[in-house]
Amino acid sequence: TLLSGLLPFLGLLTWLTGLTPVWLASTLFVIVLPLGILGEVLTHDGYWLLSRYGTSAKGYFFLVGGFLVMVFAPLFPVLWLLWRSVLIVKLMLAIYGYVAVLIDAYLLAMVINALPLTIKPTKILILGAGLIKGGVGPVLRRRLLGGLALYQRFPKAELIMSGGQGDDEPEPEAVAMHRFARQKGVPESAIRLETNSTNTATNLSEAKRFINSGDRVVLVTSDYHLLRSLLYARRQGVNCQGLAVHTPHFTFTCNAFIRELGAYTIIHRYLIPLGLVLVIILCLI
Repeated sequence: TLLSGLLPFLGLLTWLTGLTPVWLASTLFVIVLPLGILGEVLTHDGYWLLSRYGTSAKGYFFLVGGFLVMVFAPLFPVLWLLWRSVLIVKLMLAIYGYVAVLIDAYLLAMVINALPLTIKPTKILILGAGLIKGGVGPVLRRRLLGGLALYQRFPKAELIMSGGQGDDEPEPEAVAMHRFARQKGVPESAIRLETNSTNTATNLSEAKRFINSGDRVVLVTSDYHLLRSLLYARRQGVNCQGLAVHTPHFTFTCNAFIRELGAYTIIHRYLIPLGLVLVIILCLI
């Protein structure tokens, strides 16, 4: 779909403008391709939401927004070559490229942090997720199954169930997680409960009391949630590796990815805007 149209377009662009292979490859892999793929994912996700749940503002937002991103991404080299001397175009393309590089960095960090484990854990920290109808929902179930599978490989490790009680939840998430693990045959002595946390940051700060300085910790959470969790762990001084659990499509839409990307931006709320300001200043020079 996207690639079948994008690659011939770039071939024509190369022939018309005489772009060097290095310049073309840099533009393709750093800016055009990542945002083009993101646009296709958004479009697909919008169509899926509309077909599954009917008319919704979110569905149309993803569908139309993704289509616009897909259309504009391949035009980036053309706009740069033809109108880069126009200030407003230069600013728009600079901001667009900056956002593309941020997304590249975010996706690359997600991939790196999801690499296979290199340690034998002594503590397995499973992060909670919202309860569905008072019980373990699909997202939390996947996290628990991933953590329990790791526990079966390393039965001497301790499980830390981390999750407090939301306003719409009948009990702390950690209690439901504990019940699930016990039903799967995990002994009581192998489970520690953290029930005070209210978000990802407090998951790590509250669970820290169960972790000793010499422990080898593996943090288990959903794939889209892993990077932010590891960033918070580092801020709390918890040295750990991450285990990314696959999230099924019917529970994960692009709004989850966008929410995580937004949270990542908030974590670096001083550095990222500073970079954007520098990009704009360079355009004005």
